[in-house]
Amino acid sequence: MKNFFPLLAFLVLGVFACDDDDDNINTQPCTDIVVPALKVVVVNAATQAAIGPGLTVTATDGSYIEELDYLPEMGEFRGVDERTGTYTITVTGAGYQPYASQPVNVTEDECHVITQTVNVALQPAD
Repeated sequence: MKNFFPLLAFLVLGVFACDDDDDNINTQPCTDIVVPALKVVVVNAATQAAIGPGLTVTATDGSYIEELDYLPEMGEFRGVDERTGTYTITVTGAGYQPYASQPVNVTEDECHVITQTVNVALQPAD
């Protein structure tokens, strides 16, 4: 009986020591919100005035193409919800020269994509 208690204590401590699963601990709880991969803010390069209505903003990743939505209350275009990839952003509109971005890489964390903001200064057409 004298040898039973040390053995029991050893087994109990061993069980708790093996329950160290720090790699799977999420530091923040994930949410059900939908996160856009891209935000695009467009200004007139000559005046620096924000522009949005009448523009077409498109994100392309290989064969995937999506036209972004303009949110007037935010003054920006948003889209490509919860999708990683490497995107080229194009912006076209009457009275402006077309714009194409360098590749924009969108990654993700354990819950959502990490939104990339692209600032575009559109040149007025000659």
